[in-house]
Amino acid sequence: MLQHSISYPFRITFTSLIFIAFFASCDIEPLNIDRDPENGNDENFSHNKSPGTSAMEFLRNDDFTNLLVEVQYMPGYRPTDVALDELRKYLEKHLNKSSIIISDPEEIPPGNQEQYSASEIRAIEKQYRRHFSEESTLTSYNLFVDGEYSTQSNVIGIAYFNTSNAYFGRTIHDASESPPLSPTREKIEGTVLQHEYGHLLGLVNSGTKMQENHQENGPHCTVEECLMYYTTNTSDFFTNLFDGTIPDLDEYCIADIQAAKE
Repeated sequence: MLQHSISYPFRITFTSLIFIAFFASCDIEPLNIDRDPENGNDENFSHNKSPGTSAMEFLRNDDFTNLLVEVQYMPGYRPTDVALDELRKYLEKHLNKSSIIISDPEEIPPGNQEQYSASEIRAIEKQYRRHFSEESTLTSYNLFVDGEYSTQSNVIGIAYFNTSNAYFGRTIHDASESPPLSPTREKIEGTVLQHEYGHLLGLVNSGTKMQENHQENGPHCTVEECLMYYTTNTSDFFTNLFDGTIPDLDEYCIADIQAAKE
């Protein structure tokens, strides 16, 4: 399967945290992890596939007309309301849904780990996720943990299933608290939330077909100013971030989404 991730190492005194997108891949086949029936697994829809596999279910309204976004966090790492509101606007802009609801963030017990692997995060989801897709509602899951990513400590978020993303709270906090001119938590969270959902939407070329070739370094975009660019290491991007602007999808990514919705 594919794990897509974004990390934002910022180039001042905290080089280990400047928005370098990290891409790791293993098997591209869906994972065979069983869910217990009482956990809500719909026999007609699997939540255990690779990121991007369910891009059309997100983008179109053929199978699901509504989207419910579930958010859980470990103590001390609740995502900001501003970042979640920006995510809602982003999804409303790009998805063809009658309604998009982001649930009130729910606190779960701490993991008390320095680092988390993707397999450990999948296990946490299996234990705590409450909502699963059924009838006219597609659901997605977002987990904020209290540690770093075990594979690469500067990674801020990963997309690890077809409806699931995880975010590394300690790394987010370290980035936002490192002087001078630290980015705000709202901007870091807002950017990584939208980037990881880009992977769930099949960008770039990982479930949503490209209209023109703009793929580089795994499922990432060649355009430096794009939200889905694999590494945002230019001064222009750095300036845009501190201007309070979360990067937009570029015209190529938007064209791919528009074509997929037709």
